Amino acid sequence: MTKKKAAEKRRHERFPMGLSLGVVTKGEGVRRCLGVIADLSMGGMAFESDAILEEGSSLYLRVNIPLELRGEVRRVKPGARAGLHRYGVRFHRMGFSSPDSAKPQKFIAASFHKPRA
Repeated sequence: MTKKKAAEKRRHERFPMGLSLGVVTKGEGVRRCLGVIADLSMGGMAFESDAILEEGSSLYLRVNIPLELRGEVRRVKPGARAGLHRYGVRFHRMGFSSPDSAKPQKFIAASFHKPRA
């Protein structure tokens, strides 16, 4: 499937990123690792890491902004650089780690959306 067709099937627009994140997994195998978010949307994201995770893994994701995410690995592919893996994640839960009246949807749209020319 081409990138264009994959993008057409998505429910939410993706925004390119470059933020570091911490990942905590449930179950056996890797428990904690670091990664870099490649893109982010309201429904999920893609990140790269040198950790080996399996599809279906439940994740707790933390970024250096007051946003906490929980999700599941839905796709695994080779990363852009040797030794990295690219993970597609579907979110189960979004929230702020600090009290704030703004909703995560507004935060993502306002923080990462670039106006089109």
